[in-house]
Amino acid sequence: MRPMMIAQKLSWLGGVATLLLALVFRSPLFLPWRAIAMVWLSTATCIVVGGFIARLRRRHQRLSGGAILLWLTGCLIAAGQQGGHLWHKHAVLSAQDEVARRLGAHLVVGYTDLAMVTTLAERGLIGGIFVGAHNVRGRDRNAIRAEIDGLQAARAKQGLPPLIVTTDQEGGIVSRVSPPLARLPSLAETIADAPLAKIPALSFAYGQRQGRELAALGINVNLAPLADLSSPDQYQRFDFRSLIGRRAIDDDPERVQRAIVAYAHGVETQGLRATLKHFPGLGRVRGDTHIVPASLSDAPETLEQRDWRPFRAGLRQTGALMMIGHATLSAVDPDKPASLSHRVVQQIVRDGWQHDGILITDDLSMGAVARHGLCSAGVDAVGASIDLLLVSYDIEQYFTVLHCLMNALRDGNVDRALLETSDRRLERLGGTLGKPPDRTL
Repeated sequence: MRPMMIAQKLSWLGGVATLLLALVFRSPLFLPWRAIAMVWLSTATCIVVGGFIARLRRRHQRLSGGAILLWLTGCLIAAGQQGGHLWHKHAVLSAQDEVARRLGAHLVVGYTDLAMVTTLAERGLIGGIFVGAHNVRGRDRNAIRAEIDGLQAARAKQGLPPLIVTTDQEGGIVSRVSPPLARLPSLAETIADAPLAKIPALSFAYGQRQGRELAALGINVNLAPLADLSSPDQYQRFDFRSLIGRRAIDDDPERVQRAIVAYAHGVETQGLRATLKHFPGLGRVRGDTHIVPASLSDAPETLEQRDWRPFRAGLRQTGALMMIGHATLSAVDPDKPASLSHRVVQQIVRDGWQHDGILITDDLSMGAVARHGLCSAGVDAVGASIDLLLVSYDIEQYFTVLHCLMNALRDGNVDRALLETSDRRLERLGGTLGKPPDRTL
């Protein structure tokens, strides 16, 4: 094959690769490779400009007009997506009105840039932070506590309520702040062989120890325990992230109920809140919502009798938050994940269970939600009567979520009555963080 033909084929392949990268590089699922994609797309811009100039000067014909068009289209799409992100970021950081602060209070964000998250905290553009493995790696407890205290001090200086400081410390395979904290076996392992009567004492002691260590770091909400029931068929070949089969406490709702209530009481003695997750339950779900959509097809009547018993008991008997997961409850709303569904949250949790406590989404940058678009997802979650929106993995998506919420509220596309009720719930929570809970939360 002649060099000219090879060059032509490579130019077409490069054009296709550039176009595909341009379409996905801002997706949360592509986050680990986003920096590489940016280098490729920057290089692609140079190539397409160089190729276009060469054609104009007619000294070389290595890039056909069609290949140049393909490269150019990819570059323009990428530029548009990156420009949109930068515009959202600019609009959020330059916002000075009460709308931005009011809606920002409903967002809990992960962070890698301390200066940036300090700015967001002291300006009231976030309600809380998520402390992950990358925040604590290679650091001791004193350094972590000093950083969190610094954020809280910046907050207090502006007369704002304390930050909700969350982490995901289930024990076992999900232990985001270990090290420096000791890695404990999971709650499931701790009570695995215990008779029913001993589960509350074991779970309470476990929660108390975990709560004491988390409180020493400055964390006030733990995104645990799992109220999902385990299932024999949860060990799925393509489940790389959820791993509910390895994390869930038990398949017996009575054992799970006793464990999570006692665990929540244990952490509450240290001034923390537990978080029951992941309603409507991942025990029967086949599929990993970190990556793909997943559906729960059982009727609500069936789930009420078994799967939802731990959730309801935990909400009645503790001050825990509840995390709304991204599985679609198809019998109620087949079109949206539970975390975005007004029908699921309002009809079942708010109206059906008469629960007026704090609800938080699972991470909005998961694949099951990202396909809906993070812009509409944030608006839908608030419209579903959820109080806190978690953006912990792809931190840059925070700016899109808040920007779209700001526009939606100004345009009348957010139910103001629901938002006002949610504002009051957050105000109530903020006044009790670090203290034993009011059971009405």
